[in-house]
Amino acid sequence: MNRNESVKPCDEVLYLAAGVADVVLGGARGALRRLPGLGEVREELRARGELAWGRTAPAAEAHLELLARRVSERNPQSKQNVGG
Repeated sequence: MNRNESVKPCDEVLYLAAGVADVVLGGARGALRRLPGLGEVREELRARGELAWGRTAPAAEAHLELLARRVSERNPQSKQNVGG
């Protein structure tokens, strides 16, 4: 039994896309490392990527707010003391 017999068609498409992305990213990484003067371009692209990810990724809930909510759920009497 070869590899192709056990792979679903939808998984094959996913694997092919991941393989193409890996080749493209590997080539881009190699080009950025080899060419001097592209360090600034790399930094700019990374900064833009982080900003784009921040716009599209779901926002994480504030850590302290999450802890306070959990405490108040466990101890209903703490809600009365919060106001002073």
